[in-house]
Amino acid sequence: MELIRPARSTTRTKTLLLVDPYPRNNPYHLTASERRAVWFPKLSLPVIAAYTPETWHVELIDEAVRDIDFEHPCDLVGLSVMTCYAPRAYEIAAEFRKRGKKVVLGGVHPTYCPDEALQHCDAIVCGEAEDLWPELIADFEAGAMKRVYKMEKFPSLERYRSPRVDLLSPDAYMTRQCSFTTRGCHFDCEFCSVSPFNGKTTRRRPVQEVVKELTHIKQWIRSELVDRMRNEPLWKAFLTGLRIRLGIEDGTIFAFVDDLHNSNRAYCRELWAALKPLNIKWGCQSTLFLGDDEEMVKLAAESGCVSVFVGMESLDEDCLEETNKPFNRVQKFSQEIKMFHDYGIMVNPGIVFGFDNDDESVFERAVEFLVKNRVELAYFNVLTPLPGTALYERYNREGRIFDRDWAKYDGKHVVFYPSRMTPEQLQEGFYWANHRFYSLPSIWYRLLGTKQRFIARWEMNREFRKLIKRACPRGTLSPVAKVLKNLQAKLPALDCEHLIPNALHAIKQRFDATSGPAHELWLNIKAKRHDRFAALVVELEGTLDRLNAQELLKRIKEAAEKARLDIIVNFEHLKHATPDALRALLDGEALKAIMPYARVRYRKFKAAFEASLQGLSISGLEMLSEDLQDA
Repeated sequence: MELIRPARSTTRTKTLLLVDPYPRNNPYHLTASERRAVWFPKLSLPVIAAYTPETWHVELIDEAVRDIDFEHPCDLVGLSVMTCYAPRAYEIAAEFRKRGKKVVLGGVHPTYCPDEALQHCDAIVCGEAEDLWPELIADFEAGAMKRVYKMEKFPSLERYRSPRVDLLSPDAYMTRQCSFTTRGCHFDCEFCSVSPFNGKTTRRRPVQEVVKELTHIKQWIRSELVDRMRNEPLWKAFLTGLRIRLGIEDGTIFAFVDDLHNSNRAYCRELWAALKPLNIKWGCQSTLFLGDDEEMVKLAAESGCVSVFVGMESLDEDCLEETNKPFNRVQKFSQEIKMFHDYGIMVNPGIVFGFDNDDESVFERAVEFLVKNRVELAYFNVLTPLPGTALYERYNREGRIFDRDWAKYDGKHVVFYPSRMTPEQLQEGFYWANHRFYSLPSIWYRLLGTKQRFIARWEMNREFRKLIKRACPRGTLSPVAKVLKNLQAKLPALDCEHLIPNALHAIKQRFDATSGPAHELWLNIKAKRHDRFAALVVELEGTLDRLNAQELLKRIKEAAEKARLDIIVNFEHLKHATPDALRALLDGEALKAIMPYARVRYRKFKAAFEASLQGLSISGLEMLSEDLQDA
């Protein structure tokens, strides 16, 4: 790897070296071609460079791109530290401090672990640094640098200095044309550090300042591309031109790195309308429910939007409730994805595995849904309790964190005890999902209907596939994962005469036929591992008729044979059932066929329907016991 040795400025008095740490031994370390296909740089250090006095010469090293020369002359070293890169940042700091250099650490990790970070550096910056950095530089020049610089209020985004993206290595990323329009997030997801770090409201940059910045960057990049092609050998210039033509490399591709780009629709309308004349292509991080508004999606596409990263997180409503993200509605996901696709916008969901409501079935269900809906890319992550988040506080309080090696807090390693599976099952499932999603049949099927930039999207998937094959073991799913999947179903309720309402819903009257014809009635069967007992929990929702009751018993028997785990059937959320269905569930022969493999418990069955069984004796039936301690 080539060492960076930039020429020292002769017109400026001091040199600031900014370093983005990235451990070389990380198995997920991107190769050069992978970086150019799927990666763009963080803006934290280019922003620090912009807020450094002009009397300083600033150099920037992204360790993912170039090695660090620790002998390179400089006066001050600054590192931006994410939690997973903290161990490497401390190693870098130690090397520079051995050589007598002052080292400053900033970013999310020093903000939430200040005492730890201070053991490895001369000063830390806590919070957003724009207002603090000039003060720190002045103190350093005066020989009076303090140990801690703590943000008192969020910096204004008006008259914001444009990040120094010119300091980033050329030809090293998918795009280095990065900018931002907002900061903060008014959502409060339990696992996320954005709202604690950047605020629980969103701040927005003036639209005209954003447009001016993008215009300047576009002109600069295009000029650089022309100069590069003019000075390259003919064959290399031809390849560069071909990459531009195919959309793989293009001076008009921008990435908005906001954590919630579409936080305000009025602002987005103004911004996107102003972007139209620039004739650029751009991607951002957005809510998936933007796809509920066709007018907004159309405007985004017309202004140049070609890609959105969406925090889908989970396909389970309980998981979304658990992590304070109930605004994501699972039943609308397919429709929302289709809306983006209809306007040629690539959808890249982020999926998190390991919520308390997740069990081994989550991996296959997620991959099948994403492939079925032809999402172009997906980013799978293991739930990670990052310092500073509510999740970390909860897991730490509950004693569930078993690994404090910050290098593993990268969303790819399990560091806590999950609720409904073992850490090994969660890790294996993460591996399995990556390999299955980036298999060749999956890539081909997902991209088959893409409306634009096919070559670029194929290239991104191909490079992701290379990374997964190199970094991820194959992974396997436990036998129970298949059992849970097969238990679940959505079945039509065809025989809906004489429906009995569930007494737990306090519906005492007969079913009102005007509420919907029979063919619109369904039984939803959901299955999960119990979070405390060695048992499977089957949740029933909707309407139960005799045929569905028989199908339910059949699926329970198959699950019992394969999983050899007790099964709890919960009737609490079932709306209606027919008398024949209830009698079928108490069929002694059917239940006897299950008994050799597992015990069955009917939870809330008596409370829901006992009064309506018209003389059928249900006393003495073990499965009606509410005591689940021995399940």
